[in-house]
Amino acid sequence: MRLSEAKPGDLVKIRGFEGGCDEFKCRLDALGIRIGDIVEVKSKAFLGPIEIKNDNIDIALCRGQAEKIIIKPIKLRRTS
Repeated sequence: MRLSEAKPGDLVKIRGFEGGCDEFKCRLDALGIRIGDIVEVKSKAFLGPIEIKNDNIDIALCRGQAEKIIIKPIKLRRTS
């Protein structure tokens, strides 16, 4: 599953990064996003950024970045 597919309220574990660009992986590392981190999806606009919370820090990622982040769901938001 990709981070771009997660919904607000989901708790997910970062499993890996797709793509061969080391610059992208270094940028994520500088933002504090690493393999093994558990993050919460805070918000997701229809065409806008995806906001996540990692270690009490809110981070906004564009859709293209979120599409390259592979995740494992930990706790999905409840649907009513």
